[in-house]
Amino acid sequence: MAELQLSIPMVVMAALPIVVVLAAMVWLRWSGTKAGLAGAAVAGAIGVVLLGATPAVLAVAGWKAVVLSLDLLYIVWAALLLYNIAEEAGAIRSIGVGVANLTEDHVMQLLILGFAFSSFLQGVAGFGVPVAVVAPVLVGLGFPPIQAAVVPLVGHAWSVTMGTLSSSFQALVTVTGYSGRVLGPWCAGFLGVACVLSGFAVAHIHAGLRPIRRCFGAILVLSLSMAAVQFGLAYFEYYMLAGFGAGMAGLGLSLVGARFAQAIPRSYGGLLPTWPAPGGRRTPHRAVALRPGAGGMGFHLGFAAYYAVIAVVIAATLIPGAPAVLDILHFGIPFPRTVTSLGFVTHGSTHSISVLQHAGTYLVVSAFVAWAIYRATGHLKSGGWGLVVRLTVKQAIPTTLAVLLMVIMAMIMSYTGMTRLLAHGLIAVAGRAFPIFSPFIGLLGCFVTGSNTNANLLFGALQRDVAILLRGSPAITAALQTTGASLGSMIAPAKVLIACATAGLQGREGEVMRVALKYCLPMTLLMGLLGWLANLMQ
Repeated sequence: MAELQLSIPMVVMAALPIVVVLAAMVWLRWSGTKAGLAGAAVAGAIGVVLLGATPAVLAVAGWKAVVLSLDLLYIVWAALLLYNIAEEAGAIRSIGVGVANLTEDHVMQLLILGFAFSSFLQGVAGFGVPVAVVAPVLVGLGFPPIQAAVVPLVGHAWSVTMGTLSSSFQALVTVTGYSGRVLGPWCAGFLGVACVLSGFAVAHIHAGLRPIRRCFGAILVLSLSMAAVQFGLAYFEYYMLAGFGAGMAGLGLSLVGARFAQAIPRSYGGLLPTWPAPGGRRTPHRAVALRPGAGGMGFHLGFAAYYAVIAVVIAATLIPGAPAVLDILHFGIPFPRTVTSLGFVTHGSTHSISVLQHAGTYLVVSAFVAWAIYRATGHLKSGGWGLVVRLTVKQAIPTTLAVLLMVIMAMIMSYTGMTRLLAHGLIAVAGRAFPIFSPFIGLLGCFVTGSNTNANLLFGALQRDVAILLRGSPAITAALQTTGASLGSMIAPAKVLIACATAGLQGREGEVMRVALKYCLPMTLLMGLLGWLANLMQ
């Protein structure tokens, strides 16, 4: 495969589509659709003029973008359908009542839903489901929409690599050629640190440093517990259960801790926090959340839609023989090999889709189960289905356009060699300090592709080879790659769009991304510094 000529102007031009999208969303406050259109146009122009993209290359890149977008949008549409059913039934309001009754501590509410529950959902479903499920629940609980969107983005990102039955981790194992036994402890170690930071970040998003001071012990115990469970399962090579187990432990511990704290009013050094509203500080509006649920609906009935998600995913993934049975409706969509006029080759590939094992299918089944439950209990009217479907379509249209355009940009960058140029540019600049920049390559991959798995497939082998050339630790560098990609989920445009769609923030994606960046970039830098120190000690 011909290598593209590495030069400062070429690297700058390769970065331009990403810079355009970030500038448009963060500073100009454009919608995801407008920013995605601008990014795709810039990527296409650079690909044709400077990198020798032929019509055939652009056609394959565009076709792959459509396929990948539909794969993702199936989840978005299904999540919106599930949410609108729950909202129409009055379930979202009832969930708010239940969590508010469980604990009046705002930070504990965020830790339960935005940190522990979103991490659990990442463990069993992933693919944007944690953000799609949690953001609207937080809105219903009374948190400002921006907070409701950012909290699950930040709260679940640490668990992406080992979540979804460890699919991203398995991709890293595949492309690097190292065993899970070699990579697992390093990945779980870095991600464990990210877990602790994420817990404190969730509290900081809500009200700055004050909740961290008051709830320090509770946050530390919860985050360390999840990190320890994930590390233990990864160390003993139960990779597929590492993210699921950590999320389950966090969810159970947070619920028990909230009940315990409710019974004991003292804080015990922050282990059991209380949260009286400080004078003069705005607190989330609670009027909606504190009204009685529709028709006397209690918390557990209100949460039935999300219990259904948990039950469906567990049944489909963990019951012996179920994955094999569900895989019966499986097909692959091939993409041919392409070569630019400059000789950059993208090898042919096949995108596999298992319809019955798709996260979107899990959500659709859960939506029908939820509809049946709420209909049987008298919380949905007979004509409500049409209203729910029309509302879902209306909400999904802007998100659909934005996701499609973002993925088109990503595929053009990948097929024309822009992502490869960016990675090599970082290597040339960093030298021996490369481990500091290593997680940023992972973050870049996730930002461009919208997926930790795809980022690992794109850059995992490259990071391994660079570590070998620099006489560093390939295992540490590979772990930094997937850690950066995992944290990149906070700002991946596709996930930001999902958060905004389900929190009622269509067109305000830039505001959400701007807040998420404040947490994503420092955490990624810290992972790089830890990796650099770990390399020095090898």
